[in-house]
Amino acid sequence: QFVGFRCVIGTMWAVDDGETTKITSTFYKHMVDESGRLDHTRAAFALNKTMKSVNVPLDQQILYIHLGA
Repeated sequence: QFVGFRCVIGTMWAVDDGETTKITSTFYKHMVDESGRLDHTRAAFALNKTMKSVNVPLDQQILYIHLGA
């Protein structure tokens, strides 16, 4: 993928900073594996779990996309 990253999480357009803080902190909690290490292979899983668990308006949730393997 681009510049060596296997996957990327991004947004389609501008997002609300307040909502992004909630989404980002929850996302990284889901990126950690059972041993407590950050696992890049969990990116799609983490984004999915995050969007199901955060109390963020739908119009802010649908901005996020996962690209890659």
